[in-house]
Amino acid sequence: MAVKIRLKRVGRRNRPFYRMCVFDSRTRRDGLPVEELGSYDPRGETTEQKLNINRKRAHYWLGVGAEPSETCRSLLRHLGVRKDGPVPEDEPVVETAVETAVETVDEAPTAAAMSAAPAAEVDAPAEASDASKPAGGEAAAEPGS
Repeated sequence: MAVKIRLKRVGRRNRPFYRMCVFDSRTRRDGLPVEELGSYDPRGETTEQKLNINRKRAHYWLGVGAEPSETCRSLLRHLGVRKDGPVPEDEPVVETAVETAVETVDEAPTAAAMSAAPAAEVDAPAEASDASKPAGGEAAAEPGS
């Protein structure tokens, strides 16, 4: 099976957006891929916004003989992914403002307050759920019947 790395268009009219995918060479342009490697947004302002590609998987597919299209070859070359080059390292994890906010919220309560509060909360809902069950395992009667 001849394998190609090419772009699959998923954007709307006048708003192109592509996914870089691995296809069997006989598959149509927007057909079912063997694997999706990432995305390419030609309207992005920076390289990080334009290209989001799993470099290790791209390197793997190039190593097993997948042939990239001219556009994909250019994009992969821009990222430094080559068939005979070194295996790309993992990209550094970028910490976002949302993750930072979650960490500060998690650190706010003290350990003593956290250990006392959950015990009381766990017992209360269990008692309420037992009271709502009908006696003898019978199903509750529907209103109006």
